[in-house]
Amino acid sequence: MSFYLILFSMFLFYAYSYDGIMISKNRALINLYNFYTIVLLLIAILFTGFRYGNIDHDYDSYLKWLTDVRENFSVYFFQGKDIGFITLYKVTSLFSNNIEYFFTLVATISIFAKFIFCRLSFNGKYLGVLLLLVFSRLYLVQEFTQVRVAIAMGIASCAVLYWCDDRRKTSIILILVSITFHLSVILIPFLYFIHYNFKSLDNKKILFSIPIIAFFLSPFSLDLMHFIGGERIDSYLNGTYAVKKVSLLSSYYLIRLVLFYFVLLFIYDLASKIERVFIYFLSCSLFLQAFLSWNDVFSLRFVEVLGLFDLAAIILPLKYLSTRLKYAYFLMLIIISFLFFYSSLKIVLPYDNYIFNII
Repeated sequence: MSFYLILFSMFLFYAYSYDGIMISKNRALINLYNFYTIVLLLIAILFTGFRYGNIDHDYDSYLKWLTDVRENFSVYFFQGKDIGFITLYKVTSLFSNNIEYFFTLVATISIFAKFIFCRLSFNGKYLGVLLLLVFSRLYLVQEFTQVRVAIAMGIASCAVLYWCDDRRKTSIILILVSITFHLSVILIPFLYFIHYNFKSLDNKKILFSIPIIAFFLSPFSLDLMHFIGGERIDSYLNGTYAVKKVSLLSSYYLIRLVLFYFVLLFIYDLASKIERVFIYFLSCSLFLQAFLSWNDVFSLRFVEVLGLFDLAAIILPLKYLSTRLKYAYFLMLIIISFLFFYSSLKIVLPYDNYIFNII
């Protein structure tokens, strides 16, 4: 697992030094760090794009599916499932059938979308630590396995920021594009639409109650999923795919729950409009994880779709705490990022890469 830890260390160094260097007036140092940013993202892209196929459990399934797509593109296209993803593959395959090039392109879009979200969230501040948290929580889970969701949620999350910045046409286009890569991200504009139109959701008492209500409504969630139905949902209800219950005593849930209430009670009144949107999405994420906890596929998928907002919300104390407390909170975020990353290592095998063999 040493290669994974080396990459984590590179993001850790980035988080530790970013803010200090960015407030420096040394232009040469800033330019050097901007170059390091590009190199770091490029390494992260190549790390996933040119990995061996036996590292993660979804690679072979994607390979078989995409081979069928290449040979029967029109059939898959008119089925209407993830047409943006398969169209991107079809176009890529016109130039090369090398699947590594396609996965590298997918990783490029996904990682840069997440980077843009992190940069826009706080106008470039706290980029280092937010990027570390995003890498730790989502990199192995999405860039190595859930690659369609990886692209879709990055693009859709950026769309919310553009909408809040009054760039409505760009936001709508990004939402439409993201849905063509994975339908699950329709949850993002749906939840934002609710928040945008129901101002009562800015009330702290209501936000406080949202994660709690999930425990009382959870027994009705199975009936709701049956009511929604559809082939893709039914596959996870009728036993076609194995599912299991999600523990709400997991570190991921409990850490987010505790930090949510800390942010809500001590930071919310100071937060800007967009920062309150982050907190709202975190409350929704906690609600969905508990509400759908009987089914790990639904519960964790929807939580991961909202993952960028989760992580942006728990960054907020860095902006508003006193200087001494900021250092303590930053250290805590570093520990949390390591816990997230260490937990995600269980879904991958020891790393190997085609580039290593060429070298």
